Amino acid sequence: MPVSPIRISLGAALLASLALAGCGGGATNTNYSGSTVTGQVLMGANSPVNGNGTNNVCAYAIVNGQGNPLTTTVTPYTSYGTVLDCVPSAADGSFSMNLTSFYGPVLLQVVGGTYSYNGASQALNSLTSTALNLAASASNAALATNASLQAMVNVGGGGTVTANITPLTTFAVARITPNSGLTLANYTASLQDIAGQFGLGGLALATEVPTAGDAYDKALIGVDQYLLNMGTTLGTTDDPYGANLLNWTNLGSATTAGTVSADYSTAYNQANGTTGVSFNFN
Repeated sequence: MPVSPIRISLGAALLASLALAGCGGGATNTNYSGSTVTGQVLMGANSPVNGNGTNNVCAYAIVNGQGNPLTTTVTPYTSYGTVLDCVPSAADGSFSMNLTSFYGPVLLQVVGGTYSYNGASQALNSLTSTALNLAASASNAALATNASLQAMVNVGGGGTVTANITPLTTFAVARITPNSGLTLANYTASLQDIAGQFGLGGLALATEVPTAGDAYDKALIGVDQYLLNMGTTLGTTDDPYGANLLNWTNLGSATTAGTVSADYSTAYNQANGTTGVSFNFN
């Protein structure tokens, strides 16, 4: 029996629609491909963090708004944070990692490496010593925040995304954990808040690189001097090893915030050769 021309036309139309749907599905799926993440780890414009060949920059998947691999025994960081990749930062602090098989928010953490401040080499792993990973308990759980250098980035859609890692991006991450959740929206808002508290206006801390002598650089070398002072000359009892500044979450205490603000103001003026510049963190 001959095939009806109408049936042939319908069949051709159906095949064409399936082919188009297949193409559309492929195009949609590319939106869920990952990205290459690049950036620099900087303690200041002239103070890049050198991993010295060790894989000191790691990317972790953020699960349910949480992920902190260095303190996985501390509530609420149990069993969160799947490692995606670890790479070394170069002598200029630059790093690049291929996360093309992942899609979603990522926590970047730097542990180890060295940087130069005032001509002397400083060990970055001193910032993540056990003295900073304060023990958790019912009374001091708010103190149990990781003190590594940190940043966040959203991976997806292919291409390359930039995420620089500095003490100020670290403060932005610390400010939103553990209560608010590690979301990109919270991180973006926190970056803006931190920029404001350091007198940097609307500077895009996630992607901007400090230039020697600019306001961002001055804020960062103020942090360097603060950390140096906390380990040597200033009162280590009120902020042992700079933990309260690096962890930031403990600045909810007015007393601690006042002490840290005063100590940082002293360090900032000392490092930058200024007088009378003051900060009021909260």
